[in-house]
Amino acid sequence: MSVDFLYPVFEEQLTVEHDPYTHKITIGATPFFANEILKGDSNAYRDEFSRWFDDIWLPDQLDMLDQILRIPANKRRYEDLCSALSNGELIPLVGSGMSAPSGLPLWSDFLSEIRKYSALTEKELESFFSESKYEEAAEAIAESMPNRLFDERIEHDLRFGDADAIRGSISFLPILFDKLVITTNLDNLLEHLYQKHGLAFAEILKGNNIQSYRRLKAQSDRILLKLHGDCKSKEGRILSVAEYEASYAPGAPVFEELSGIYRNQSILCLGCSMNGDRTVKLLGKVAEMDEGIPKHYAFLKHPDDEASLLEREHFLTERDVFPIWFKGDHDESITALLVGLAHHKGVI
Repeated sequence: MSVDFLYPVFEEQLTVEHDPYTHKITIGATPFFANEILKGDSNAYRDEFSRWFDDIWLPDQLDMLDQILRIPANKRRYEDLCSALSNGELIPLVGSGMSAPSGLPLWSDFLSEIRKYSALTEKELESFFSESKYEEAAEAIAESMPNRLFDERIEHDLRFGDADAIRGSISFLPILFDKLVITTNLDNLLEHLYQKHGLAFAEILKGNNIQSYRRLKAQSDRILLKLHGDCKSKEGRILSVAEYEASYAPGAPVFEELSGIYRNQSILCLGCSMNGDRTVKLLGKVAEMDEGIPKHYAFLKHPDDEASLLEREHFLTERDVFPIWFKGDHDESITALLVGLAHHKGVI
């Protein structure tokens, strides 16, 4: 015999409790998270999301942006950056710092981890790091372990497979940059991110294969240039000192294609250390050859002291890179800066 007639009585006597520590809501004896309840009503979910976005999240981002732009020199540089975006002249150069919030390692952390499979000592690796010799470090590790093991570690440690696990400021790139994206990363996070947004890359050019860029750009909607190759294949991968020297030498594919882009577009460096790596050196070479090139930009952590700040300002601006400094958390600050660009573009 059915007792469905007792449902109204049951509903009247249901108890609701909220745990302030876990934020679980318990109805009767069944625990839920708030989002689980809200997702049961799609209209309510959308309404609540819109309220949160308009009244809480966006004002918080713009307030953080305002704080960042109060740092000396930032405001005018950011205005110039917005103008370059509006004119379709801004191209992102994505480094490993943008992949880190999604669980992928920074390049130095990856080298430290992969070293454990090699005969290279930790002390030897640290000596490379202390002089910012990351190319030499990667080469020394590769020479101290079997090639197949080296290739496997690159594939396994840098392969990204779940688009729903993408987190952080990198998520804003598809709404800002839907034509050309450049990366020094070997991981495949950008491919998953753009595909998730329905903006899959028509062409993905890796390593020295980027020499096809000028031929393909007129007929392809969206292109990803993976300057140093891909984690899934050693073909076109650029890791050793000799490979870097060959690829970045005048007349070589990477040198020629990047030089052409640097001369005609403004570059925004994201998640890049901007110390002495090849892309920075190439920016310097192009700046020496052509004083009329567009300004390039980088979002960077503010140095701890005035002497370091002045040294970094001189180092970067000599290479035509104009830093926009932030003092807070790396990814939160870059999120605010990208939200500001999206707000300026009218897509947020």
